[in-house]
Amino acid sequence: MVSSASEARVPSGRDAATGGGSARSTEEAGQCPRREGAEQDSLFGESNTAAPEADKTVSTKLAGLVARARKEARLTNVVQYVDEELLRLAFGSLRKQAAPGVDGQRYEDYAANLDQNLRDLYARLKSGRYQAPVIRRVYIPKGDGKRRPLGITTIEDRVVQKAVAWVLSAVFERDFLDCSHGFRPHRSPHTALHHLRGGMRQHWARYVVEVDVVNYFGAVNRDWLRKFVRHRVNDGGLLRLLNRWLKAGVMENGVVTLSTDGVPQGGPVSPVLSNIYLHYVLDLWFERRFKKTCQGYAGLTRFADDFVATFRYQADAWRFRQEMEERLAAFGLRVAPEKTALLYFKGDQLLESKRPTRKPDTFVFLGFTHFLAKTRSGILNIVLKPSVKARERFIRKVRTWLTVNRHMNVRDQRAHLDKMLNGYYQYFGLRLCCTFLLGVRQRVRRSWVWALKRRSQKAKRRCDWATLSAQPWFQLPLPHVTQAWV
Repeated sequence: MVSSASEARVPSGRDAATGGGSARSTEEAGQCPRREGAEQDSLFGESNTAAPEADKTVSTKLAGLVARARKEARLTNVVQYVDEELLRLAFGSLRKQAAPGVDGQRYEDYAANLDQNLRDLYARLKSGRYQAPVIRRVYIPKGDGKRRPLGITTIEDRVVQKAVAWVLSAVFERDFLDCSHGFRPHRSPHTALHHLRGGMRQHWARYVVEVDVVNYFGAVNRDWLRKFVRHRVNDGGLLRLLNRWLKAGVMENGVVTLSTDGVPQGGPVSPVLSNIYLHYVLDLWFERRFKKTCQGYAGLTRFADDFVATFRYQADAWRFRQEMEERLAAFGLRVAPEKTALLYFKGDQLLESKRPTRKPDTFVFLGFTHFLAKTRSGILNIVLKPSVKARERFIRKVRTWLTVNRHMNVRDQRAHLDKMLNGYYQYFGLRLCCTFLLGVRQRVRRSWVWALKRRSQKAKRRCDWATLSAQPWFQLPLPHVTQAWV
C-alpha cells in the first residue's frame, strides 16, 4: 500500500538579498564558498564520533579528491571514488550491533559472504542498476515526551551511504565555515561550546537568540538540496544516487509512504546533507550578509540543526530574529515560536553591591545550561552546567536499566553503572561542573539502592544505606574534569 505525502515546494521568485525571501540561484542562496584559506584546522585533537572521515586510510584514499576540491569550483566524475575498496572500508566502519532494515539482514549475515556481496554491489553501482531500498521507520523518545522518527535502511544501503558521505565530506569540508561544528572531522559538541563561550567572553555579547527548527530533517526542500549539491558536485552518477535515496519510500507498520520533502534522519549520508543545506541557507547568509550590517559583534554557533546567535547590541538581535525566520521560511524551514526567544544576557547589575533588579537570562545549548555568575575576584564568568533535562534523561535511563537488571550480580551491575557514569562524565566533565555531577552520582546511588531493595524481602531488610556504603563494590567513580579546555 502506497500513500503520497506533501506536495513539493517550488522555490519562489522573491529576492533573498536582504535576508528574507527565496534566492533564484545558489549564488543568491549564499555567496560562493571560499576556496583559499578555508581549510579547517584540527581543534585540540578532538574528533566527533560521527565525523565523516573515519580513519587515516579513508583520508589518504580521498586525498586526491580533496586536492581537486581545492582547485576546482565545480567537480565532475567524483563517483569514481566510490569503488570496491572504499565500500569495504565503509562496511568496516559500520556498527556491528546496528538494527536491520526492511530486508532483515544483519551485519554478520552480510559479512558471511562479504567479498562476493561487495563485488556485486560495486557492479550494480558502476552500471547504474543500484536501487535504494525502502526505509524502515522507528521512533525514539525525546526529552520533552515526544518521539523522534528515525529511518533505518539496509546494511548494504548503509555501506553505499557511508562511502558517498565520505566523498561529499571531502568536497565540502573546505567550504564549511568555522561556525559549523556538527558531524565534521576534528569537531564535536565541545568545540561548539568552546567557540560559543570564547566569542561571548571576548566581545562582551549581551544578547542571545536561541532557535529551534521544527522537524528539520522532514522539512528540507529537496529541490534546493539538489541545487546546493550540484553547485559543487555536478556528477550525474552521484546525483542519481542522491535522488534515489530522497525518493525511497518509508515503511511504517507495513505501509509505504512517499514524500516530496525532507531527508531520512538516521542514514549515514543524512548528516552531511544536513550540513550542506544549512551551509547555504544559514551559515553563508549570516557570515557574508547579515553580519556585515550589524552595529557590533555578531556570532553564530551551529551543531547540525541546533544553533544560537549572540550579539553585542539588542537592535541587531531583534533584526536577526526577524530576518532569520524569513530566511528559513524561504527554504521550507520554520522555527518553533515557543522555543525561539531573544534573551537578555547582560550581567552588569551582578557586579553591583545592591540586589539586581533584573537577573540575566539563561539558555540551554547542546545539553548545557549557560548562565552568568560573579567570581570571588569580582569578575563576570560564563558558567556551564548540565541542563535539568539532560540530568533527568540520564537518571531515567539508569533507573530503566536497573529495573530490568535488578537481579544481576551486584559487581556486574557496578561495572555497567561505572561505564554509564564515566560516559556521562566524559561529555559533561567541564570546569565548574563537578558539583552538579556529584549530585548526579548521588542520585544514581539512590536509584541503585532502590533497585537492590526490590530483589527480595531479605534484601529489603539488609540493604540500608550505612551497610551498602561500607561495601567496596558499591563505590561508584567520582566525577572529574575531562574537558578542561572548553
